[in-house]
Amino acid sequence: MPPVSSSRTQGVARSGFLIVLIFVLAGAGAIFWWLKKGADADDPAPTVVAAAGPVIREGAGIDEVLQHARRAMAENRLLAPAGNNAFELYLVVLRREPSNRVAQDALREIFPFAAHAAEQAIDEGNDAESQRQIDLLTQADPQNYTLTLLQSKLQARRDAAAQHALPAAAPAKREVPATEVVTAPRTAAAAPVPATPAPAPPPVTNAVATPAAKPANALTPAEEALARLDVESTPIKAAPRATPKKPQAAPVVANANGATAPVLTRRVEPVYPTEARRTRRQGWVDVTFTVQSDGSVTGASVTDADPKYVFDRAALGAVARWQFTPGTQDGTPVAAQMRQRIEFRL
Repeated sequence: MPPVSSSRTQGVARSGFLIVLIFVLAGAGAIFWWLKKGADADDPAPTVVAAAGPVIREGAGIDEVLQHARRAMAENRLLAPAGNNAFELYLVVLRREPSNRVAQDALREIFPFAAHAAEQAIDEGNDAESQRQIDLLTQADPQNYTLTLLQSKLQARRDAAAQHALPAAAPAKREVPATEVVTAPRTAAAAPVPATPAPAPPPVTNAVATPAAKPANALTPAEEALARLDVESTPIKAAPRATPKKPQAAPVVANANGATAPVLTRRVEPVYPTEARRTRRQGWVDVTFTVQSDGSVTGASVTDADPKYVFDRAALGAVARWQFTPGTQDGTPVAAQMRQRIEFRL
C-alpha cells in the first residue's frame, strides 16, 4: 500500500506543475499580445503629430496638455506647425482653466521669442502663415505694441508686393507721351519754316518783328538771368546758404516718364525715448510710408530697425506728422511710396 500512495502523490504533483506552467505561459502570451497591440496603437501617433498636430485624447486632463506644451517648447515649436505648437497648447489650458499660472507664465516667457518667429515668417514672404501666427499672439496679449509693429510690417510687405506689380503695365502707358514729346520738337522745328512770313518786312513792322523773333529764342531770357546774377553776385555772398536748398528742388524735375518724386516740406523730429536716453542707447529705424496726393503721410510702418522695438514708436509718430509737396505724374499729383531711415544719436 505505501508504494501506491507515493506514486499517486508524484502524479498529482506532476499534473499540478503542468497546470501552473500552462497558466504561466498563457499569461506571458497575453502580456506579450497586449504590449504589441499597445505599441502598434502608439506607432501612428508620431506621423499624425507631424502632419496635423498632437492627438490629445478625448477627456485628456490639463496635466497631459501641459506635458504636450512643454515638449513643443523643448522642440522649439513655438507657433508652428498649426495645432502642434506650444502657444496653442497653453491657450487650450487657459480656455479650460483661465487662472492656470503655469500656462500664464509660460506664454509671458515665450512671447518675445514667438514674436521673433512671426517676424521671420513675414520676411520669408508667407503672408497667410504670418497672419495666422500674429492672430495667435493676439489671443495671448492683444494690447502688446509688438503686434502693431508686426501687423504694420506684414501690411507694408503686401503693399510693396502689390505696387511692385504695377510698373510692368505702367511703362506701356508712359511710352506714348514720350513719343509725343519727341514728335513735338519736330513740329516745332518745322514751325520756323512757315515763319517765311518774315518777308512781311515791307510793312514797316520789321523793326518790331525782330524783337518778336528773339523771345522765341531762349537765349534772351538766359542772358537777362545771367546779367541779373552778375549784378546780384556782389552783394549776395551769403547766397551759398540758400543754395543747399536747391538739391531738395532737384527731385521736382520730371524723369523720362514724366514723374516727379515728393519733396519734404515739414519735418518733425522724433522724441527720444526716455528709457533709451537713460541707458545711453542709440540706433536707427527704417520707415516705409505713402505720401498722398495732398502731401500727407499715411501707412507708416517699420521695415527694419537696430535695435528692434526700441525706437519704432518714436519714429512712426514723427513720420506720420511730416508734410510733403506731393509727387506728380504728367503734372497731376499722385500718391507715392517712400522709405526713410531715422537716426537716433545722443
